[in-house]
Order: sequence, then structure tokens, then C-alpha cells
Amino acid sequence: MDNVRLENVQVLGANLSNVLNAFGSFQLLASRIMLEEGLGAESKEGVVQFDKDRWYPVTRWLATFERIGREYGESMLGQVGLAVPKNAIFPPFVTDIDSALKSVDIAYHMNHALEGRPMFSPATGTMTEGIGHYGYSRVPGKKQIICECNNPYPCPFDLHLLQAMAQRFEVTATVAHDTTKPCRKQGGPSCTYIVKWV
Repeated sequence: MDNVRLENVQVLGANLSNVLNAFGSFQLLASRIMLEEGLGAESKEGVVQFDKDRWYPVTRWLATFERIGREYGESMLGQVGLAVPKNAIFPPFVTDIDSALKSVDIAYHMNHALEGRPMFSPATGTMTEGIGHYGYSRVPGKKQIICECNNPYPCPFDLHLLQAMAQRFEVTATVAHDTTKPCRKQGGPSCTYIVKWV
């Protein structure tokens, strides 16, 4: 990742609903963590409330991910990743697995801001660096895509996010961590995923 300080980066509030969706009928558990991490406000029912159009500190958001992984395990982080594309609206150019996986990096930057300014502008096509990327590289002659992710999100989240995006267009798609490459769980700068389908 680049040398932008994460303290200056925000995440769009709409993303907070992915954690609630992942916890399903156990939203109070997710709400407790988010509220303790300073995200949103508590409703009288004890469920976190937030403004989907507001920017929230990404450091608090990442701390929420760290706690979910520690308290509920990596599988729950994977569930959060699976929840991301379920209700996503895809732009017209997203019509197949290639355009879907290419679009992840753009959407990632659109949903993050640097000092309140979105890190991707659809109007100008300008992307602000600083939070890493979701890579895309098609393997020539094969139904295979390599995605190198060098962002601050946890490995299980990214793997399942890519899986959900790929399976939206290719139901047979599988995503596996490339064990010959570094992994962020072991202190590496990135994780690499192999997407295959038949």
C-alpha cells in the first residue's frame, strides 16, 4: 500500500450494513462491536444505526473486522465478504466475470474517501492512491483470473468477496488462496487469489 495515513481515510456508511447482513438474526452481536468501536449510534432496540451516506473512520471499521475475526472467527469475516455484492448495483459495463472482478477495485475506491473526498471519481475516472488495490489479471487461454490484493482488509474477507463477485456471473467459480505467494495473515504485503471456473 501507499504511504497515505489510514487515520485520514474514511469508509462510506452503506458498507456498515454488510456486517449486520453477515450476522443475520444475531445483529445485536455485530451492533455491540460496532458501537464499542465508535461506529454509528445505538437504537432503543440496541441495534447500531448509521447514515449510509456519511463517511466513517476506516481505522474504526478495520478495528471492527479485527474484533469479529478474534471473537467469532475467520468464517464470520468470510460471511461479511460474501454479503458485500449481494445487494450491490452493478454499472452497465459489468456483464461477465472479467468486468465484475475488474470493477471491484473501482468500487473499493468509490467506497473510501481521503479526508472526505471519494478516492475514485466516476465523472473524471481519477483514482486517488493510498489504500491499496484489488488486482485483476486474466490468464491467457484459460478460464482463470489472478487477483492480488494489497489492501488493509483481512484475507478471509477478500477471498469471499471475490468468490461472491465471481459466482454472480459464473456459478461454478471457485477462489483459492495462492499458497506459493505471501499472505497478509503471515505478515506479507498482499494476498493472491486464483479464480477458476468451468
